[in-house]
Amino acid sequence: DLKGKKVALNKGSNVHYLLVKALEEAGLKYSDIQPTFLPPADARAAFEKGSVDAWVIWDPFYAAAELKIGAKNLRDGVNLVNNYQFYLVEESYIKNKEIIDVVFNEIKKVDELLTKDPSGTAKTLSSINGLDVEALELAHKRAVFTTQYLTPKIIQDQQEIADTFYDLKLIPKKLDIKSVVWTPENSK
Repeated sequence: DLKGKKVALNKGSNVHYLLVKALEEAGLKYSDIQPTFLPPADARAAFEKGSVDAWVIWDPFYAAAELKIGAKNLRDGVNLVNNYQFYLVEESYIKNKEIIDVVFNEIKKVDELLTKDPSGTAKTLSSINGLDVEALELAHKRAVFTTQYLTPKIIQDQQEIADTFYDLKLIPKKLDIKSVVWTPENSK
């Protein structure tokens, strides 16, 4: 359905990789579509006006589009791609593993709170980001709140994304993900 069509997405994002893999699954190449790089708000406006034929987006923007404009899901990432969120720090922080452990454990506590109170979470986030509470609640139902240190599998998944983006000329040089991430094992 997407061959030759304009597809809005955020360049270099997790959904960019999802699009590549979904196209491959459907027997298409990335070059078979016309990518249109737009940030979420502009992409939604273009999608609503019909300036683009499809929009690849993440929650809670996806949930808002479902609820408010009746957007239909062609393919999500389930059983296709792994999606992770990362916490980044300046290199000086990783010299003290005790600080990393404290921050890590506090983030895990927040994960537990988010899981226990989806309605309260949605209301709080809505007051911060202005998104609709109903959309945030729907996005929350689909979310998994699990904080963990980087594993070999996560690093491998990120390497595959980097290699794909290099092959598509989205990044100028090959990256070695393992050499630029911190794990408890390489902090010793």
